[in-house]
Amino acid sequence: MATKRVTIRKGDVFCVEIENRFKSYFQYITRDMTQLNSTVIRVFKKHYPIDYVPDLDEIVQDEVDFFAHAMLRPGLIAGAWSKIGSNKDVGDIKNIMFSLFTDVNFSHKKKSYNWYIWKINEETVFIGEMKKEYRHYDRGWVYPYSAIVNKIATGDFGHRDLK
Repeated sequence: MATKRVTIRKGDVFCVEIENRFKSYFQYITRDMTQLNSTVIRVFKKHYPIDYVPDLDEIVQDEVDFFAHAMLRPGLIAGAWSKIGSNKDVGDIKNIMFSLFTDVNFSHKKKSYNWYIWKINEETVFIGEMKKEYRHYDRGWVYPYSAIVNKIATGDFGHRDLK
């Protein structure tokens, strides 16, 4: 029997179960043309018990833990998360900021001098060395589902990053 294809649209809310310990939720909020036309999600901070019955209005009012560019369909296919519904409230996307460095081979480096920052769907701005006022910006990588799940579970994407 074929698996039903899940339609993914802005506003969709997804559930991630972490090792049968807790549930966490995120929402697809927009696409970012600046970063490969990728989907942008907001991951909510609150963790819920495994038996929690989702209330989408409650979930989307939670504090945001982090924003990320993510590949949603592979996560669905792998069973890393499931779509639980949709909510029109996607929050304010106008001031979400990302940062990214452009060093091609950074395996031997500890610091980059090639940092860029940007708002969703706006031009990148070269800042050179990472400055203190931008350190809190979420990284603009397009993350695989495993990195998103790892960040929810441990607070870390699970890869090396430069300063």
